[in-house]
Amino acid sequence: MANPDSALAVAAAPPDGLAIHHPTLPAVVADRLRQLIVNGTLRPGTWLNERDLCDLLKVSRTPLREAYRILASDGLLTIQPKRGAMVVELSREDIENVFDVLSVLEGLAVRQAAQRATDAEMAHIADLHDRMLKAYEARDIGAYFEASMGTHIAISRAAHNPALVSSYDRLNLQVKALRYKSNLDPDEWAAGVADHEAIVRALLARDGDGAEQRMRQHLYSKKAYNLR
Repeated sequence: MANPDSALAVAAAPPDGLAIHHPTLPAVVADRLRQLIVNGTLRPGTWLNERDLCDLLKVSRTPLREAYRILASDGLLTIQPKRGAMVVELSREDIENVFDVLSVLEGLAVRQAAQRATDAEMAHIADLHDRMLKAYEARDIGAYFEASMGTHIAISRAAHNPALVSSYDRLNLQVKALRYKSNLDPDEWAAGVADHEAIVRALLARDGDGAEQRMRQHLYSKKAYNLR
């Protein structure tokens, strides 16, 4: 039986641009579902309706179920026999723990990036930051979030620390929707922009101590906002 909340959530997504043209690629389906989870179309605690999603994404149930398994391994879905898949809903304790660990990981990443990044990597980070600022001025939250998270990801890569990257990628996925949602609050959005300005300024100056301090404070602020 279809879950009414699930059906309403899926119906809220714009159908154009979401249809899958390569239905044999579960990774592509998983990517679309990640987008729907991050932007809040598929809300935490929602049981996914296979029929609705197959219609929306123009795929059969086989690649959809394989995509479920990918997202379950990412910590975004839970799968229960005979019930299907549900979007993970983080507890307050989960949120606190993930952001605490992320603050350490991202703090270390920006410190190591200040020490190890190439000039080309620094230029790429500066370009992403500039794109983020322009998107903020245009109040284009989609473009803003893409550039904002792109900056965080580029910093993690510029640290040249594979162990850090693997841990960061998994944990960041679990709270990515919360990071997106925080930008729907104008004051929190403005505060995030100011944080990014300070972080990137310190990084480009190769001030590892200053960049780490500002990055940690940024993540603490995100944690506090999501625990309110």
